[in-house]
Amino acid sequence: MKITISGSSGYLGKGLIDFLENQNFEIKPLFRNVDKKNYWEPENNIISQDLIDHSDVVINLNGEKIIKPFSRNSITNIKSSRLNPTKTLINSIAKSKNPPKLIISASACGYYGDRPNEIIDENSPKGRGEISEIVHEWEFIQKLEKTRTVFLRFGIIIDKKSDIYKYMKKYSNIIGMNRIGSGKNYLPWISKIDALRSINHVINNKNLNGPINIVSNKPLTFKEIVRSINLDIKPILRFPLPEITVPFLFGKLGKEILLSDQKVLPTKLKETGFNWVKTTPFESLK
Repeated sequence: MKITISGSSGYLGKGLIDFLENQNFEIKPLFRNVDKKNYWEPENNIISQDLIDHSDVVINLNGEKIIKPFSRNSITNIKSSRLNPTKTLINSIAKSKNPPKLIISASACGYYGDRPNEIIDENSPKGRGEISEIVHEWEFIQKLEKTRTVFLRFGIIIDKKSDIYKYMKKYSNIIGMNRIGSGKNYLPWISKIDALRSINHVINNKNLNGPINIVSNKPLTFKEIVRSINLDIKPILRFPLPEITVPFLFGKLGKEILLSDQKVLPTKLKETGFNWVKTTPFESLK
């Protein structure tokens, strides 16, 4: 099976290439370097039509980071880094005489917004907030008649190369954080290995369509996630990070992600027999 991957140089993309090659898939990464094979220029709708015509699956992982401590990405850049590549891929698939059987696009649990005291699954409606609007627009433009379309609504991905671990290790090695605010808000999460396995699961299950929550089957609060990661980091002292500091450190969108209450369940993965191999953030670091 031939798989074309955009966003292949990112954190998840690099791991996905190795993982899928080990499953004996033929991987074709897209590159923005004009000197490399499979060059594309999504801002100008430039892509090899022949590559798309000869792909069985397209995996779309584009998107600038939203959370960067002490720095900001403009909402315009965050949107364009997701919408432009996606439009280029969708347009190419739509005009293909031999379209791929499946496109899998990165998305986010941010679609659901802040939902305290609710249990959320793929049937839950769109929430409110900037991220919810971005995710909705991102998914909405992906309409194809002949190609199965899946949106991966990711929670925060955890392993030793993930942003949440690296930031906690860098800034909290001695004086650690044990929560933000009350820490009682549910934060959707998943281990990196289970995120990769879930993508393989989607490829192999033709009945999976539309949004899929890529989250652990063990929902945890922010405080529980941080406590589990601290078992590895082992800071000498641990203090709460006041809620009021979050927008200053992580911006408005960071506040939406870190302080929203989202008890998200992976209903579609469960119903199709997916089994998780990591049940805690601490296990995800091993």
